[in-house]
Amino acid sequence: MKRRQFLSHTGILATGMGISAHTVAQNFDCYVQRLPGAQLYTIREALAVDPEAVLQALAATGIREVELYGLTGEDSIFGMPLLSFRTLLDRYNLSMTCTHVFPENIEVAEVSRSARILGIDTVILTIAPGFIQSGAEGMRIQGPQTKEEMDRVADLLNSLGRRFRSEGMLFGYHNHHVEFFPVADELPYNYIMWNTDPQFVRSELDIGWAALSGVDYLDVLERFGPRILSCHMKDFNGITPADMGDFLGAAAHLVPPGSGVVNFAAVLAHMDYFNIRHGFVEVDSSENPVEDLSKGIDHLQLIRPCN
Repeated sequence: MKRRQFLSHTGILATGMGISAHTVAQNFDCYVQRLPGAQLYTIREALAVDPEAVLQALAATGIREVELYGLTGEDSIFGMPLLSFRTLLDRYNLSMTCTHVFPENIEVAEVSRSARILGIDTVILTIAPGFIQSGAEGMRIQGPQTKEEMDRVADLLNSLGRRFRSEGMLFGYHNHHVEFFPVADELPYNYIMWNTDPQFVRSELDIGWAALSGVDYLDVLERFGPRILSCHMKDFNGITPADMGDFLGAAAHLVPPGSGVVNFAAVLAHMDYFNIRHGFVEVDSSENPVEDLSKGIDHLQLIRPCN
């Protein structure tokens, strides 16, 4: 029985007993312990100035897990040694098990060494090589256009996944919206999942980008739930961008959870059903990043108070 079928049936039964379907879903799903999490990319500018003040502010909002971005094999991060940053995480009771890496010049052994110092066991590829281009028209994003290009992405992910696994790391791929635009009657996201080895390649599903693309994000969760390691908890304001290739313009339509059209109660229920233990609030572009993170965390806690 599919997840939505289960909730539908329990909702019908519960209504007859005077109990809401929402309550049934909460009682059924609350066995999953998921820490309130945030992707540090949201506060990247502040981190570059005063990492400790930022981590202290995050902890004060109730956030207990953070996801790193841009990890390399270097010995420092945000202007301090890796071990010093790990000390700050411990000081403010922040867990960090996942990091994003950019697609250029990934040194698997060096990234894995840095990850182990920070307590990270999961590496996520932010985007496939070549999908984003910068030029006179700004940052443009375009997904694969042919089956051959999708094959190249799948081959790269299989290779990276095997290499990171040999270093003791889990590996996954993070989507944007372009992976859900059809190519030769296939959705690139589906094609990539079907043509990568599930032993080595998992997914971090970005809910906001998926919603912006127009795909049924709950169907993606149902179809690929066992492959999904984590989710980016990001809302979509419901206004389709005029130019889907304008990366920053499209990203401006992504907002904190509870501020858009995404059904996060259903998202959380699916995450619980498939035991997806990591959910990171992220806002790609924000004038008040800590406030937006806190707003998103509060909304998720409100609709699932058993966290």
